[in-house]
Amino acid sequence: MVDIRQLQQFIMVATELNFRRAAQRLHMSQPPLSAAIRRLEQSMGVKLFERTRQYVRLTAAGEVFLTESRRTLAQAKFAMEAAQGIGSGLSGVLRFSFVPSAALDVLPQLLRRFQQAHPGVRLVLTGASTQQEVARLRSEIIDIAMIVPPLADANGLDITVLRREKMVLALPAGHALAQERKIKLPMLAEESFISFSYSEGSGFAGAVLAACHDAGFSPRITQEASQMQTILTLVASDLGIALVPAALKAIHMHNVTYVDIDAPKRLLGYELALAYIKGRNNALVDAFVNAAKEAA
Repeated sequence: MVDIRQLQQFIMVATELNFRRAAQRLHMSQPPLSAAIRRLEQSMGVKLFERTRQYVRLTAAGEVFLTESRRTLAQAKFAMEAAQGIGSGLSGVLRFSFVPSAALDVLPQLLRRFQQAHPGVRLVLTGASTQQEVARLRSEIIDIAMIVPPLADANGLDITVLRREKMVLALPAGHALAQERKIKLPMLAEESFISFSYSEGSGFAGAVLAACHDAGFSPRITQEASQMQTILTLVASDLGIALVPAALKAIHMHNVTYVDIDAPKRLLGYELALAYIKGRNNALVDAFVNAAKEAA
């Protein structure tokens, strides 16, 4: 079996791609490190590095082993920190993922409130699409996620809706509507739309479609992207317009203008919610949900 020290040694060599520098960073001499890597390769029966006098580089097997080694070390660290916090009340590690647009609006206030109330808890944060978050929840890679519902399959999950967010129109600065203070949705019936990927976030993409249908038209979608930042880049490139979370107005991008839509939030909006495994006894998750409700 490979132990933690071997993984640490391998990762350092793979990072530096130089045995001398790796040995220095590990506070050991080079010959024992080289020998340790050879023993690791022998025990695994696979070559992890290509070595010549000119270079050291990872093999295909080494690339895969590096990814999994880093993941294993991170999980081992999480396991130790979680166990250390069991007996001391609300302390330990909470793994939280969020849709990136939330980072521009509700998230800073929520995280500040939670950390003030529970300074002994270390938050491990990641940003991802709703689809990715649900997969990570089910695989127990994360403990709780901020998503955009509804979900195609919510089996086994508890969903707590926090608030309803509104959308705005993002369009190229030279567009005929860019100077308007507020526009009505039917004015966009003939426009080329850039849409958020339905497979990555059916909640947001579905809310856009529903709003357009309520306005009497089906949007003509000519581009699709799985990240809001990419959508803004496509808008800046004059490839179309997009309905985006209002929080994105905090992002100032050249050749992108934001215009408000004259429509009720119930028609032109989407929900932010927390999702977590149903029935799982986790005091940190419960505390986070309560803090989120207060912040929202």
